[in-house]
Amino acid sequence: MMPCLSRLLALRSARRAARAALALVSFAFLGCLPGLHGLQAAPVEGGRAVFAVHLPSVPAWQDFAFLATVPAATVRCDGEPAVIALDESGAITREMDDYLRRYKPQALYCLGPLPRQAANTRRQWHALDADSADAAAGVLARTFWKSADTAVVCREGEYGMALVASALAARLRSPLFFSTAENVSAGTAGVLKGLAVHKAIVVGSAPKAAAALKETGLVVVELKDASAVLAWMREQKIAASYFAVVNPLDREATVIKKLSLAAPLLAAARQGIVVPLPYKTLWKTPFIGAECKASPPKGTPESRRPPRMGLTTVNGHPFAFVVTSGKNDKDYGAVNVDLNGNGDFSDAGEGPFRTGDTVTLGGQRYSLTLGEENGSGKADVRLTFPCAGQVVADLKAFYAAMGRPPEYLCIVGFPDAIPQAIVRESADSNRDLPSDFPFANTDGDLFAEIALGRLIAENVSLATLYVSRVVTYPRLLDPSWSTMAGQARWENTYARLFENVGFTMAPHHDVDTLRWIEKPTDKSKGKRAEAFDQDSPLTRVAVLTHQAHSWWHDLGQTYDWGSDVLLAPTLVESGGCLTTALDRQPDFHSVVARLMRNGAVGFQGNALPGIAYDEQQRLVFWNGVLDGETIGCAHRGAQNSVVAVVLETGQLSGGPNHYQLYIRGLFGDPAFALKVPSPPRSAPAHVEVKDDLVSVRAPAAWWPVRIRVPEDWKKWKDKDLYVLRGAGTYPNRHWIDAGYDAEETYVDATFRTGRKVKRIEQVQSPPQPLGWTGKYVVDEHADGTRTYRWRVRLVDFDQPKGTILSKVDRLDYRIVFED
Repeated sequence: MMPCLSRLLALRSARRAARAALALVSFAFLGCLPGLHGLQAAPVEGGRAVFAVHLPSVPAWQDFAFLATVPAATVRCDGEPAVIALDESGAITREMDDYLRRYKPQALYCLGPLPRQAANTRRQWHALDADSADAAAGVLARTFWKSADTAVVCREGEYGMALVASALAARLRSPLFFSTAENVSAGTAGVLKGLAVHKAIVVGSAPKAAAALKETGLVVVELKDASAVLAWMREQKIAASYFAVVNPLDREATVIKKLSLAAPLLAAARQGIVVPLPYKTLWKTPFIGAECKASPPKGTPESRRPPRMGLTTVNGHPFAFVVTSGKNDKDYGAVNVDLNGNGDFSDAGEGPFRTGDTVTLGGQRYSLTLGEENGSGKADVRLTFPCAGQVVADLKAFYAAMGRPPEYLCIVGFPDAIPQAIVRESADSNRDLPSDFPFANTDGDLFAEIALGRLIAENVSLATLYVSRVVTYPRLLDPSWSTMAGQARWENTYARLFENVGFTMAPHHDVDTLRWIEKPTDKSKGKRAEAFDQDSPLTRVAVLTHQAHSWWHDLGQTYDWGSDVLLAPTLVESGGCLTTALDRQPDFHSVVARLMRNGAVGFQGNALPGIAYDEQQRLVFWNGVLDGETIGCAHRGAQNSVVAVVLETGQLSGGPNHYQLYIRGLFGDPAFALKVPSPPRSAPAHVEVKDDLVSVRAPAAWWPVRIRVPEDWKKWKDKDLYVLRGAGTYPNRHWIDAGYDAEETYVDATFRTGRKVKRIEQVQSPPQPLGWTGKYVVDEHADGTRTYRWRVRLVDFDQPKGTILSKVDRLDYRIVFED
């Protein structure tokens, strides 16, 4: 009883302190009263605050005002900037209001007209009036800095560099100002003088403005582009462990505009920087041909069906193409492109090309996709620009400027801003695997070095709301949900893993917990809702794991893309199919974006139909998260665990693990860390390294779990079937003729060394099938060290009976190094 009493007293004390703080700053909110909007008052220093900035849907000066707000909020909020863009309605939406209710800010600031309040909201806002980006920067600087040795200056109109400048200013805890091509305004000059600014960091191309600043006596540092910014940061020993990657053309060129404004917020909070990639992107742009009624054109390869011929115009150049089908059903066809325009499709370098190949058209390299099923709408050929190779090369140029790759990389935007990689499923398939995984690689091997995520949102307001939520997450924690875990539909096997680190399980969610839309009758089975309602226990959990038939419309019978049900800040993971597909809806409507709109802090799932092998990725991910890793590091660990299997089993050109490796993705801030209630109560499986001996130890407890049998497993309806779980372990899961997914449980053995290994020997001789496969793989690192990896089986389990057949607590491996 005493711990509960102490928490109650602490909560009451915190509430009294919050009320006192609000009372102390109430005079600052006088500017919110009619007729007094221009009144400025000293801000509260430090603590919880939220900023709101009005944004038109089209490019406008408010975009730059938002960027100037980021460093101000970073200073005001002690490195946890919460800045939310308001759309043209100017309203505080119900999602925003929910966030404010959880965050309980001590002060609220609005740049522009006062926001329209949501229903039942009685908060007041401090008005920061401005009618231009220049004026907004001045108001913010005067309000949130008493003095500043350094200021960052960027030319207004250079949006891409302004994104970089905003993040840099936040990192330096300096105000951001804007200039014309010629100079700064008199008002800005006055603010610079009033703050006793000594040094101006000029970001972007404004040599005349930089020269004018020098004439005022300021020390001026000119950084013309993002690479120069990174090189300067390296010289100043300012680390950038987080890259927020954006396409600054998203102000106009993308379906959902201005998501790039969320990037400086991420960079400011995660000790990072913004990296702009201004691509004129094509994302699976379709081109359609017509069946050749007469003789096919010259050089057309043999085709089982009549070839189709069409014209594509890209980068200002027209190119004719001809699509052929193979000699049998396993060969799904190819495309030849008349690159030189001579009417002959058989010249060198003109094909045949398959899905995943690249072709150079008009001086640019494009990724090819063939077939109807690889995107939305009809198409014979789809083109994507830039291809993954160019994105990786451009990122590596930034890494070189910084001196090393970052730990984290967040791609901000949908694939029409930064395209996903187009990977061919296998040698005899034209299905593509749209994937972000190649962007996590910095060297020549397949292993990921960077913790990678992608941020998507339904609009810029919701993108900035999401970032504000994850940045301030530690201040949102509440025992009513932060120690609760949920499972949905077929997934019921993770409870002991969550309970082992202090979570309490919410009631299991299944179809029978959904609301009836039409109740069953003698003549009808009735109809249930597609998603749970606001009163569901799943609205009050910190983690949610799900498994069922799904797609980008919904997490099967759990949550859908039209739901308005608000969630606690929840980390969501699903083994369902197609939940993260971003190539099926031209408007990018997505259940993942809807989850993140309504409260989710991250999502891991599949871009294509998931298969049984994804259980390895799912459990390695949760093992990492429950061990305290960020979601990006946990996802990287899950992917690298699969890479090891791909290499060990020779699946580089296709296979089930190869397939799952590329379709599994993480959405959200990769540096987000879940609050885990307690250390493990039962020790997880782990690896110990001492000299030349690597010991793999089993978890302290094994947990047989009777599974919720999917409706598709007809042979096991109303029969018992089990899986085995253990903290720190994962299954190799695959379908068998008996009519269920069989599992063999493994632990990954890894060790890092600067020496080369001649061989690895298993010391003990455990009963079959325990032990290792006798194979290991190597991950080379840039510093000259390498990680050796192999998988070890410590237990054999009978799934129909739910009993352990054999097990060992430890297996040792002796490392024999080269001389």
